[in-house]
Amino acid sequence: METNSSLPIKSNLLSIRWKVFLVTIGLLCGTFLLDRIVFFELYFLFPNETEWDSSPWYNFIYKTKELQATKDKHRTIITGSSVALYSVLPDELNRKISPQTTYTFFSHVAMTPTDLFYYKENLHKSNPNLVVYLHNFADLQWEYMEKDGDLFKFQYDIWLHQLAGRYPTKTIYPISYLKDYWNQIDRKSLSKLVTKSLFYVSRFRIFFWDPIIVFIDNHFRSGRKYHLYQGMIPTEGIWSKGWTKNIATIECTEQKETESIFIQKKDTTVMFRFYENQNSLISNSPSHIQSIQFQKSGWVDIQWNKLNENNKPWKIVQIEILSQQPTAKEVNLIRYGKDEKVGIRLSHFFCKSNQVENRSYSRSSYWDDTRFVQMPLDEFKDEYFERMIRDAGNRKELWRLHVVREAKKNVNTVKFEPWLEYNRILQISEFFYQNQIPFVIVLSPENPIEYSFYKNSQWRKDWISHLKNQLEKRGQSLIDHTEVITDVRYFFDPHHLTFEGAKYYNPIFEKSIESYSLSQKQ
Repeated sequence: METNSSLPIKSNLLSIRWKVFLVTIGLLCGTFLLDRIVFFELYFLFPNETEWDSSPWYNFIYKTKELQATKDKHRTIITGSSVALYSVLPDELNRKISPQTTYTFFSHVAMTPTDLFYYKENLHKSNPNLVVYLHNFADLQWEYMEKDGDLFKFQYDIWLHQLAGRYPTKTIYPISYLKDYWNQIDRKSLSKLVTKSLFYVSRFRIFFWDPIIVFIDNHFRSGRKYHLYQGMIPTEGIWSKGWTKNIATIECTEQKETESIFIQKKDTTVMFRFYENQNSLISNSPSHIQSIQFQKSGWVDIQWNKLNENNKPWKIVQIEILSQQPTAKEVNLIRYGKDEKVGIRLSHFFCKSNQVENRSYSRSSYWDDTRFVQMPLDEFKDEYFERMIRDAGNRKELWRLHVVREAKKNVNTVKFEPWLEYNRILQISEFFYQNQIPFVIVLSPENPIEYSFYKNSQWRKDWISHLKNQLEKRGQSLIDHTEVITDVRYFFDPHHLTFEGAKYYNPIFEKSIESYSLSQKQ
């Protein structure tokens, strides 16, 4: 009797296939688990020292996780695009004695109504007692609206394709986007979004090194490379990139042995005056004066004990450029508009300790903004035209503002009809209504120069009326602050307030939503 020798081979082969299958499944599960633990959990335990308006996607995800992990007694969440970020100052609002609520941001640059629609669940999990959506005409994605007779036509196919390639879609909500549009996008976009849906490392690689590099720069380097100046602010003001004016008077709270300054031009003479206190500064009685001519341009180290060889006590140093002043355009602070002289550049934490953790949603006052409010009105309008309007259609950095400006002109000749991006706001409203979360929309202030293009249009009247009626059906409110700021010098551009403008607007904003905050506490 013969035996069938093939049976053991088939059995063994089947066993090997099962082993390979099980090992493969185990490796995939392990990879997914490791990816989630390392890149979604452990990664965000790293200290966040990134600064205002830097690494927006990392900061937004970090802020979202922080909000979901904490709970205030009463929390008002301010959401919206960069318009929201530039309109109010939560740090200032939260400094009040016995505040009624804690204000915080849930915001990133270029946040559209569609973005907020996909974030609504995350926002719900962030424990809000009140959600305030700071909204603006510019948020409505006018680059996808085409004038067609007396109506606007929404270019859905272009919008859908470009939405698949936007950073928020790829980084924050790829799964939700695919769930809605997987069968309407091209194969290339589909494969990319599937990969990003599966692995956080693929989503976060665009910003993965940002907090790590900033931490290294802050703690292990000279402070010569940075995004925004975080040292002591001179009395005369300072540019955001650390450039002083001709004179910089600085109260040195931390006198390190060595500081760094940047000299733009060789053979520049700099005068250092040391003052013991404010009284000696007011009386102009320096304890020591030292001038130095720097023969080379670039970063140089300043050693205080060599400048003040007699070791006389001091708390305030005044630095004056006596020659060779560069201009803001020369050092790439500005490209258009009124130019002006600058002095030297200070290192990142000049005369101050580097305590900068969790500053990603804090904003400071810099000369970039302050100079506008100090200009005569006619001078500002001329400067604004050169900086924001002249040849805007051909300047890449102003392309979107140009599109919005043209849309404001076009709405004067069209009828209002809801479209996809506008309807997202109504869907968001319905979501908060269903979840019993108070929701208020505040139309943010607009620059009067630009607002005049569509102020009296029937389209705007119908837009406001329709939005207000839809909100009121759900017991929600629309507050129109478009015209509450009449001084154009409080605006950096058509929709973004300067720091001084935001400080002016803060109490107006707070007062307008105060009743909603109080009603939720009763």
